[in-house]
Amino acid sequence: MIASMTAFARAEKTLPELRVSVEVKSVNHRFCEVVVRLPRAYLPLEEEVKRAVREHVARGRVDVYVDVVSTAEAARTFEVDESLAAAYAQALEKLKQALGITEDVPLALVARQEGVVTPVSRQPDLDREWPQIREVLAEALDVFAAMRRTEGAALERDFRLRIEELAGLLEKISAHADEVPRRVHEKYAQRISALAGEAADPARVVQEAALLADKADITEEIVRAKSHLSQFAQLMEGGEPAGRSLNFLAQELLREFSTMGAKSVDPDLSHLVVSAKTEVEKLREQIANVE
Repeated sequence: MIASMTAFARAEKTLPELRVSVEVKSVNHRFCEVVVRLPRAYLPLEEEVKRAVREHVARGRVDVYVDVVSTAEAARTFEVDESLAAAYAQALEKLKQALGITEDVPLALVARQEGVVTPVSRQPDLDREWPQIREVLAEALDVFAAMRRTEGAALERDFRLRIEELAGLLEKISAHADEVPRRVHEKYAQRISALAGEAADPARVVQEAALLADKADITEEIVRAKSHLSQFAQLMEGGEPAGRSLNFLAQELLREFSTMGAKSVDPDLSHLVVSAKTEVEKLREQIANVE
């Protein structure tokens, strides 16, 4: 089964001392690029998060947002700069006297001045907290992987329809190709007869027509195109990321059909080849989403 490179997932859990939320989203990319955003105190865990993501992802740009909030009592503490508070109070008292105000200076006014009351910066125990964060990350990645598979299944259904369409076009192209020698001979013979009349050498006409028919022969291209379609179907059924291989096969299919078009001496055959090339281009557009 193939997987899409685009997906989104979120997981959140409140643990005994932590509240952890994780968001994972991905878009198309030629390689595997993982970008992690963590709170500053948890930046040392960046490589651990990337390693966990790469266990699920082989290709695509993945953005991971991790938020960690401590719910422990020890984290909800503050420190007071008493000397700064006293300086603010004295300044406000002086201002009060200068303005002739008799009211007392409110404690709340002093407390809300910058730097007077500040939260204590908690240094997390990363060794102890990482397993808890990893648990939430794993939950988000499981949902993320499931979404990629679901979107991949939709892509696979579309691919199978297009492969079936291409197989049908190849059968029609093959039927037309079988008629190429006869049509080339008739066309060449008519042209020579119109130019040379009775002086035309029938044996030479047959020989020249055979050479032209050989140049217009697309049997090898048809065989290779059918083989590419078969390989395409096999890759979709495999368990490994197939995006690059599918893209390569689509390019090869386009090359085969382009060669058929270049060799074509029949308008109906050229029309079938154009239709086939259109289907391959649609395939390539969708393959850009495959891991």
